[in-house]
Amino acid sequence: MRLALALLFCLAFAAFTQGQTGPCTEKAVKDGNLPRADDAFAFMPAYGKPAKGKAAEDKAAETSFADRINRKFEWDKDHRIVASPSGDMAYEHGTMHVSYDDKKDGKHHSFDAVMLNVYKAKGAVCQQVAGTMHPLEDTVK
Repeated sequence: MRLALALLFCLAFAAFTQGQTGPCTEKAVKDGNLPRADDAFAFMPAYGKPAKGKAAEDKAAETSFADRINRKFEWDKDHRIVASPSGDMAYEHGTMHVSYDDKKDGKHHSFDAVMLNVYKAKGAVCQQVAGTMHPLEDTVK
C-alpha cells in the first residue's frame, strides 16, 4: 500500500513539474516579437473601433500613431504571463508604462495603460490572436 501511494505521489509530482512543450510558452511570450495572426483582433481607444485582421490593425496603427516618435514601453510589476501546460495558448496582462514624443504638438506624453494580449499556437508558431489596451491617464509634459 505504501509503495502504491509513493508511486502515485511521484507520478503526480512528475506531471506538475513537466515543462511546457508547445510554442506558446511563458518564455516565448516574455521574449516578445511574436507575430500577429492574419485574423487577429485588436482594440485601443486611439483606433476608434476594433481592428479585425492584421492589415486593418496596421492601417489603424499607422493612422493613429504616425506622429508618435521615441516610443517606450515598460511593463509594471503586476505583469503576468500564463501559458497552458501544452503550450498551445497563453495570455499576458498587466499595467504598461508608455511614453512618446508627439511631432504634432512637440510635447512628451506618458501614461499607464492596462493591457491584455492573447496568444495561440498555429503549427509550431505562437501568434498573437487578440490584444487590447486602455490608457489610464495621459500626463503631458
